[in-house]
Amino acid sequence: MNMKKYLIFLSIIALASCKQYLDVNTDPNTATTTKSIYVFTNAQNVTAAIVASSQSLGSTWSGYWAHSTSFTGGSNEKTYVFTNNDFNFFDGYNDNMNDYQYVIKNAIADGTGYLIGPAKIMQTLMWQKTVDLYGNVPYSEAFIPQATYFPKYDDAKTIYEDLINKLNSAISDINSATWPANEPGDLIYGSPGKTGPDLKGNWIRFANTLKLRILMRQSNMPGRDAYITGAINAISGGFITDNVYSEPGNYQKTSGKLNPFYGTYGFDQNDLPTGTFAYRKMNKVIIDWLKNTNDIFRLQRLATPQEQIRASSGTTANPGDYQGVPMGSPTGYLEAVCSGIGSVQVNTNKSLNPVFDATRKSIIMTLAESEFLQAEAAHRYSLLGSAATHYQDGVRAAFRLAAATQTGSATANAATANAAADAYILSNPAGVSGVYLSYTAAPTAADKLRAIQVQKWEALCDIDGMEAWAEYRRTNTTNAAGVVSFTGCVPYSPRSVTITGAEPVRLFYPLREESVNSANVPQGINVFTSKVFWDAN
Repeated sequence: MNMKKYLIFLSIIALASCKQYLDVNTDPNTATTTKSIYVFTNAQNVTAAIVASSQSLGSTWSGYWAHSTSFTGGSNEKTYVFTNNDFNFFDGYNDNMNDYQYVIKNAIADGTGYLIGPAKIMQTLMWQKTVDLYGNVPYSEAFIPQATYFPKYDDAKTIYEDLINKLNSAISDINSATWPANEPGDLIYGSPGKTGPDLKGNWIRFANTLKLRILMRQSNMPGRDAYITGAINAISGGFITDNVYSEPGNYQKTSGKLNPFYGTYGFDQNDLPTGTFAYRKMNKVIIDWLKNTNDIFRLQRLATPQEQIRASSGTTANPGDYQGVPMGSPTGYLEAVCSGIGSVQVNTNKSLNPVFDATRKSIIMTLAESEFLQAEAAHRYSLLGSAATHYQDGVRAAFRLAAATQTGSATANAATANAAADAYILSNPAGVSGVYLSYTAAPTAADKLRAIQVQKWEALCDIDGMEAWAEYRRTNTTNAAGVVSFTGCVPYSPRSVTITGAEPVRLFYPLREESVNSANVPQGINVFTSKVFWDAN
């Protein structure tokens, strides 16, 4: 079976159906028959799908996922050999941001001016992801009609700084707008009962958390501390208090309407595994880390056991039943004996409640990540409270999210997960492979910082592989040739022993962009040495 051809076919079908099902405008700047609320709803849906279903590249290169050797294909991921005709996230991300721009321009005229702030926040999230992959990109002219096809490229650091301004503007818009009691068209915070009645406060806390992500991404840059600390000190209104979910009512156990992660990396509407679930397997790095730290609680939720054991409904798996694949291995890791993606996103244990699968909420940002961002800010700059407390709260939040598919009450799940998290932190005060599980037990400032970063990496597994890859690049150390000498947030190198040489530090601009906008696209890009501006190590 040629998996590469199968995945290309699957991608074409998925992209075609997503465009029809999720996107309401090819060019929302010239739309004439739609309303801002409809565009906003569908744009949120697309953002959730992007975070969930376009993360395989980042998950592979940050040590979460690998490839079953039962299939061919994926050589450009496995070997780091790729061209400007591979991995085009540029166009889809920009289409999504373009929809949010329509809302920003038209919401007041449509009588939904309160959507402007949230649209700016969601657009900023996608700008951040775009810069992290490509560096300099069109920004100031991105949505000017006369510059649509030939926009200039802006400096990535300047864009990042303006994203903080955009979030401040969004918060101002939110505070000054008149809001309805609820807005079902807002898939994240709009309806009562989702995350509480404080719609304004929830959006402001999301904006602040996104600010902190953008700021802390720059924390390894020389001479940047004063800017970062000043911006953190200016944050008001707190950070997210729960995971940020998209909760669309139109996720259904029907073809084309499944939860995007579930439908891409899990099962179809008939509970049959997709080709991608069969192909994508857990990486040896994450499996070995979970085993070596005796983190059985998350091992059983981030990964499935070997497939023949998974098929026995209700069977309790042991650590030895899990096997990860070294990235790039050509043979020896067949589908039937390797661990697949686990129940934190795709419930493969039929003894657990299936309601959390095909129609479950789609994760956009986690509380665990927020706590680890605050922990790092506290550690580096003595801001935002106690680093040790935020660290513990981050591990607890990660365990609670991993427990989401357990049967029983939510309260019982939370109590069980918190207890497991606390026991995990205290389980090995001497550390594992040079990485400490306890922030307070870590003997040096560098050890404490790495404890935070490794736990954030683990918490992003199966959630946001692209964010994890950005964190990997931020925290590792590479030489002038792009060869990694220190893995940073990843406890062991994600690179297979079968691969030598450099690891990518960015992506190429897509061939289409280089062809159409060649006068403005930056030239001389080397994907192994042309680092994004925040990648200072």
